[in-house]
Formats: sequence, C-alpha cells, structure tokens
Amino acid sequence: MGKRETQFFSLGDLFLGNTKTKKKFLDANAASADLYYFDDINSKPWSHKLKTMVNKLFLITTIVYLIIVLIQASGRLSVEYRGLLAILEVGLSIFISYRFAYLGMSISVVTNAIASVHFFRSSMLLSGYIFKNAHQIPDNMMYGASFAPPLLINLAFMRISLVVVSVLVAYISTQNSKQIHKLERIAFIDGLTGLYNHRYFHTLIEEKIEVADSRNSSLGMIMIDIDNFKNFNNTHGRNEGDRLLVKTAQVLFNESKKSDVVSRYGGDDFAVLISETNKNDILWVIERIKKSYKEMTEMQRFPEDTTISIGYSIYPDFANNKEDLITQANSALYQAKNKGKNNVQLYRNIFKEIRAFFNSDENQLFGGIMVLLSTVYAKDRYTFNHSERVMEYSVKTGEALGFDENRLRELKIAALLHDIGKVEVPEEILNKSEPLTGSERSLLRQHPNYSINILEPLADKKSLIDTIKYHHERYDGKGYPHGIKGDEIPLEARILCVADAYDAMLSNRPYRKGMKKEEAIEELLAKSGTQFDPLIVDTFINILLNEKN
Repeated sequence: MGKRETQFFSLGDLFLGNTKTKKKFLDANAASADLYYFDDINSKPWSHKLKTMVNKLFLITTIVYLIIVLIQASGRLSVEYRGLLAILEVGLSIFISYRFAYLGMSISVVTNAIASVHFFRSSMLLSGYIFKNAHQIPDNMMYGASFAPPLLINLAFMRISLVVVSVLVAYISTQNSKQIHKLERIAFIDGLTGLYNHRYFHTLIEEKIEVADSRNSSLGMIMIDIDNFKNFNNTHGRNEGDRLLVKTAQVLFNESKKSDVVSRYGGDDFAVLISETNKNDILWVIERIKKSYKEMTEMQRFPEDTTISIGYSIYPDFANNKEDLITQANSALYQAKNKGKNNVQLYRNIFKEIRAFFNSDENQLFGGIMVLLSTVYAKDRYTFNHSERVMEYSVKTGEALGFDENRLRELKIAALLHDIGKVEVPEEILNKSEPLTGSERSLLRQHPNYSINILEPLADKKSLIDTIKYHHERYDGKGYPHGIKGDEIPLEARILCVADAYDAMLSNRPYRKGMKKEEAIEELLAKSGTQFDPLIVDTFINILLNEKN
C-alpha cells in the first residue's frame, strides 16, 4: 500500500472514530503502561473526557456546522441552495453526535431545538396572517398559501426528530466506545496486573525501534524475573502469588517514565522498554527498581528471599534488531539468575570474546568453530549457558591464582569450547529425560576426544588443547578419557573440572533437580582430594563465599 493510500485510510479512520480509543496505544511517542488509562471508562472525570474529545477535528467540524446553521438562519440564500445546505446540516448533526458522543449531541440538540421553535413560531405567525388577510389573497395563491403553515410544522417536527436521532446516535456511540475499550483491554492488557501483555509488547517494541531509527537514538530493554516464584506460589498459595505479581507490576510502573513501556512478558517475567538511553541510565533505573522492590516486599511482609533478577541490553549498541534485543535481554536475565539470583547482568557477546582469540590468518577456522558452536547450542541449549557460566567461574579462579592476562584469555576460550565435541553426540542423548544407560554414558564421555579432533587446526596452542582434553580427568586418576592424576593434569584443566562440576550440580536437568548452592559446596569439599584438586576447591569455595557476603 502506497503512502497516499495509507494517508487516505488513516483519514477515513479518523473521521469514523476507529482510532479514538486506540490513540493511546498506537502513538509510539507516548506509549506507556498508563495504568490509570485502563480503569473503567466511567470512572474518568468529565473534565478528562472533555479534554480528550475537544481536538482539531472537533473544532473544525463544529465551526463548519455552526456556519451552515447561521447561513440557514439568515435566509439570504435562495431556496435551492438552502435545501442543499439543509441536507449537509442534517448529515453533520448526525456525524458530530456519533463522532463526539454526548458533546456533539448537545450542539446538535441545541441548534435543532432552536430551529424547531423557529419553525413552530413561523407556522403560527403565518397561519394567523393568512386567517386575517384571507380576503386580500388572490384565489390562485390561496391554495398554495394554505400548505405553507403545515409545511413549517412538518419542518419543526423533522427538527425534533433530528434531536431524538442525535440522542440515540450519541448513546449508541458511547456504548460502542465502551465495548471497544473492553475489547482493547482484553487484546492489549494483562488482566491481572493492568500492564501491557506479551502480545502487544511485541507491537510496541517494533514501533519503539522505528522511532529510535528515525531519531538516531537508542532503545534499552530490561527483563525482570521474580526469583523462586514457583516455590513461593507452592508455599503461600496462588492468591499470594497473584498479589506478589500485582505489587511487582506497581513497582515497575511507578519507577518508569511515561515514555517507557512496561509489560508483563509472561508468568513471573516482566519487560521494560526505555527510549533514548545508555548503560548508565539503565543501571540508574534498575537501582531504583531494586530499591523500591525491597521496600515493597518489606512493607507487604513478603519473605526475605523474595527478590528479582534483571538482565538488559541496548539497541543498537549491542542488538541489531528486535529479535536480537529480546534474545540478548533474556540471555542476560538467565546469566543473572545463574549467578545466584538477585543479580543484574548486561548482555555479553561471547562470540566476540572468542573472535579476539584468533588471528587474521585463522578467520576460516573461527568461522567453522562458530558454526559448530551454533549447532551444538541448537541441539542442547543447556550447553551454551553452561559454557558461559563455567567460563566465568574459571576466569575468577584463574585470577585468584594469579594468572596473567594471556593465560586468563586462553582459559576463557577453553571454558567456552570445552563441550564443542558434543556436536558429535546424538541429540536424543543430550536431551534425554531419563538417566543415561551405560552405553549412552560411554558415548557421551567421548566428547573431549571429539573436541580435540575438531580443534586439531589449533594444535600449536597446546595448553588450550590440553585444558579441554583433560577437563574430565580426576585428581585420583579415576577420570576419563586417559586416567591421568594429580599434577599430571594441567592446572587449567583442574580448574575447568571444578567449575564444570559445580555448575552441573546447580543446574536442573530433565532427569534430576539441581542442588542448592550450599549443597554443591559440601559436595566439592567431600570430593576434594579424590575427584578435585584440593587447592582449586579451596580457592573456588573462597570465591563463592566472598561473593555471597
């Protein structure tokens, strides 16, 4: 559809009133989760409704209508032109009654009531004049004169009929507006929280990105998740769960600007869109949200562990389009929750970090590795997030042990690539919902060797290859695939072994529930000296305890 056709249909919608109640939603510059807008339409004060109705279209239409009425009342035009204007006047009377409801109806009622009184009065005066002067009126004119008073009476009744029609039309228009309001609420609004729903959020984010492009500005997206909400619901009941969701929505709404978009993204997830922002501005908003949320939980006497995790990203600083922005904010949220919850995380582009490891002569190799990583992540989403977390744990441990920058960078890449060999493992094994059989477990344990085969072009980076190759070896020599032990295992591989095992303990898998942080720490201590290097365990646990404090 061309620009001219779009303008034509938009103008048609404007005159028919199709966008009257949608303007709040469809104006991308003013879109916000204005909770007050979604109150019952009857609760609005008349001053608010009047201000909403009196717009340019109302003023123009009313002025044209009143000019026609005055021209008709002046009687200066010929009968033919007055007849044409009368048709236009009747049409406008009905139009303003429908388009502007009771406000337009009041104008139509007043003008038509005055006109009906005028016609009644004129009919009576004319009847009296004809009765008194009948002997002076020629016979050939008397016949026509006798029809004039009844004709004026008919015109007066027609005006009264128009008053009745205007009232009915205004009533129908008002009822239609109420129905449209209800339908829009169902279509765009989450029934529990009063925020925009997931469906309409996607429409708004597209509009916000278009505005950002047109203004050469940015758009930030914050994803918020209530920690342990499922347990809260099970422990305290659905009613308390709903109350927590409503109170969370109020906090987000109150700490957002009118130009922001606040949405219930789904379940216990919420999303906020912030226009023309940057990292510092978003962090400031997040700090306000976290502070207000803590105050709310204390005031409402929710449990102390009722916290929120937050992830965010920015378009176009990190994301290239709508899908990227949503995916990145979601990924950042997931990273925040896996840090121990009640955390904030900016999206990180892991692929860029991997790219920095390769020199210009290895572009083809880098491209191949990225394809393989994308493949294994598509087969097993757990692997991607698991590798990111293992990377963070490993790097922190390496820092605590005094690794230099180059050694840390190599450890980071090894952690990200340590499960790349899973691309050779059948998807049904990776995503099996029951415990693995002996043969399946044996096949899965081959993935370190598969990784080494894939990374064969990097053979000159021996320490990287050895870290990946031996990360499943045990300190007591009972690991796989080669059964080496103690200091025979490279230090980086021993770090990766602890980080990999710890994250696996915390993670929920289809066949078992993840451990709590305290339980995983106890498991590390129990297996220190057998499965794990004691030095690495002690260092790793100190890091975890310091983070907790």
